[in-house]
Amino acid sequence: MLRSLSGLLYVALIISSALYSDLSFILVVFIFSSLALYEFQKLIKYRSPVPFLLFALVVFQFYEQKIHHNLQLSLLGLSVSTNLVLTYLLLSHKNITLQPLQKLVVTFFYIISSAYFIVATSSLESSIANGISISMYLLIWVNNSFAYLFGKRWGKTPLFKKISPKKSWEGFWGGAAMCLLISFVLIPYHPDYPRWTFPFLAIVIAIAATVGDLIQSKFKRQAAVKDSGSLIPGHGGFYDRMDSVLYTAPFIFLLLMLIRYVS
Repeated sequence: MLRSLSGLLYVALIISSALYSDLSFILVVFIFSSLALYEFQKLIKYRSPVPFLLFALVVFQFYEQKIHHNLQLSLLGLSVSTNLVLTYLLLSHKNITLQPLQKLVVTFFYIISSAYFIVATSSLESSIANGISISMYLLIWVNNSFAYLFGKRWGKTPLFKKISPKKSWEGFWGGAAMCLLISFVLIPYHPDYPRWTFPFLAIVIAIAATVGDLIQSKFKRQAAVKDSGSLIPGHGGFYDRMDSVLYTAPFIFLLLMLIRYVS
């Protein structure tokens, strides 16, 4: 019951802030991401105020509409590249060994830049307030929730046993199918995009959300902890709750930017 209530409160804060105003959504994401950043720093044993200051600076510049286009593109490229490197280390079963400078780089381009692109989705066109941001969160939540439910009921084949023994291929396919199904409901709310956009994004999200969760599990396993924190009862910490969206957001922003450019 406590897990359900805390999860619903988290969802309610995201959705209500996104519908209320850009500023409220930006503030909620900034606070949640800063808490996730704090938990991530504890996991990799890296304590520095610099990432928090840089994160606050880029988010403020975004809100003031002063982020230069080239800077945003550079952040996007570095964020996607860092996530792909982490994916390679995950799939190759290699430990993520970080020296002090590498800890700063990973902290900035894996956590901060990704969190920035959660915020930046609010700038993408939609027929409702922050519609792209809400749609992204909704598809991720649907995917993760049904992957858990399908996996718990029918899961037999481990997806990535060494990192997350409870995840199964049955759960992955169940979550992906429901994510794809819900994506068709979103099409009328985004008339500025081709009709195939959100079904395509649903497939990307099913993969990216799962990889993001596994990367977080790898960091936790290397740190020998069960949860990244304890701030959300029944869910662990904010990094536990945001791992999928942090990994996914830069890819969604990149794909939507390319789709709008091509169309």
